Amino acid sequence: MSDGLDEPGILQPAVSLRHFDYQRYAPAPMLGELVDNFWTTSWDLAEGTSYTAQVLPNPSVNLTVTNTEADVTGLVRRRYDRHLAGRGYAIGARFRPGCFRPFVDFSVSELTGRHRPIAEVLGRDTSALRRRIAAQPDTEARVGLLADFLRGSWPEPDPTALEVAAVVAQIADRRDLTRVTQVAALAGGTVRSLQRVFASYVGAGPKWVIQRFRLQDAAVRAAAAQRVDWAALAVELGFADQAHLTRAFTATIGLPPAAYASRAQPDLGSTGVSDAVRTPVR
Repeated sequence: MSDGLDEPGILQPAVSLRHFDYQRYAPAPMLGELVDNFWTTSWDLAEGTSYTAQVLPNPSVNLTVTNTEADVTGLVRRRYDRHLAGRGYAIGARFRPGCFRPFVDFSVSELTGRHRPIAEVLGRDTSALRRRIAAQPDTEARVGLLADFLRGSWPEPDPTALEVAAVVAQIADRRDLTRVTQVAALAGGTVRSLQRVFASYVGAGPKWVIQRFRLQDAAVRAAAAQRVDWAALAVELGFADQAHLTRAFTATIGLPPAAYASRAQPDLGSTGVSDAVRTPVR
């Protein structure tokens, strides 16, 4: 189990993690073929107060059970905001990019930008799952309940899903991959074939996926450094120039990079998250 300070998708983490707890669990080996991680959040805010958590998600599908709903959330193109008030929780499975596609008989692009009930997407009632999770106070046990539910819908092997996940992992890890032609060559196909398979399995094109990871890189750098050479960072991340980075960052995150950096670097203080690392979920 790990905390949210190393989670690139959480925006302004030093501020955000004062308002809610975040924990991430590695899946068991079999589940890990398709599931990137299980995650949990919980919050208990004083009466009359609230907080809007902001996330720049990975290009992934999430299956989530909260104290109010049980949904599948497709790829989110811009910043994702969740308003928190009172007491609540969320337990989720984040799938490896491309790896929710084997669970459904339609293109994952149909989920992009949408929330749909798990029961509608997977054809399975979630009433019992929600009751069991609500009645279970232990966070890791709640994650185990969600893992067991997923096992009941486990799909037949899909080699394409794993191939797509491997390509996306390289995009995430290699900052030198900044053009679709590079990724197509890495995948051993044409740009057009890559675009088709990404639309079906990821829910967005490879150009968008490249930019999403590079914007996450920029947000992490902004939150961690007192000063950032934005012009040099733009070139490093494959943007044409600083103005290009600024436009993309602002359109997606809602603030120019420098303004985001100034908000993301207060005194770290206490975050209220655990520093423990645990074994994979069963």
